[in-house]
Amino acid sequence: MRKFIFALSALVVVAAIGVILYVRFFTKAEPQLTVPLEACVPARLEGWNVEELPLAETEGMRDYIGEFLQFDQYISRVYAKGALRIVFYVAYWEPGGKTPFDAGGHNPDSCWVNSGWKRERRDYSVSGKEIGGRELLPFEYGVYTKDGGAQPVIFWHLVNGRPFIYKMQKQGWSEGVRGAIDRAGVRIEDFRRLGLNQRREQMFVRISFPNQDMKKVWENPDFQNFMLAIDRLGIFEDRPWQ
Repeated sequence: MRKFIFALSALVVVAAIGVILYVRFFTKAEPQLTVPLEACVPARLEGWNVEELPLAETEGMRDYIGEFLQFDQYISRVYAKGALRIVFYVAYWEPGGKTPFDAGGHNPDSCWVNSGWKRERRDYSVSGKEIGGRELLPFEYGVYTKDGGAQPVIFWHLVNGRPFIYKMQKQGWSEGVRGAIDRAGVRIEDFRRLGLNQRREQMFVRISFPNQDMKKVWENPDFQNFMLAIDRLGIFEDRPWQ
């Protein structure tokens, strides 16, 4: 009996290793995004003040974030015009990189809340929103507060060019065994949705508006023009990644 259990365990381990190796080396697809992010996001806009924004306040934290996220490309900037201030961030992973679980782990519900922000409002998979007669892909929306300030934010987590839908995500996360248990259900759901090959091509687009009224933001022609200027990121239904 002991030999049988040992043989069965060895078979399971070998099979698991085989699946991992197959997914890692034989299922990598060609990327749909064929140009650098810099070609998709204008570094200058007429009439706007554009400032490069560090990922974190200290070099140590920036190194940690880069090591943790392991993105292939990213852009982090502030775009300002008049009373409108847009904090913009986009990260990109080629096929074979991070899993959606890992790439999505730095969305505002997770890393912002763990950094001391409080989630005041959350709308999931907002659809039907148009700019200039063009429909946006469904996006996630939330409002977060810290130190007396509020920051509305919209974001897309695109997997193979399509929105990765969040379903009533909890706020923050726990460390250690408890955190692993809490997130086990999310991993199982990801496998159900995407199968064994979790390392898909991904992009995370986050746009926030410190201490601004979102109704006025959406109606602002400057904001609308900004959104149209970044349409090559694939956030509109009529223009996929390219």
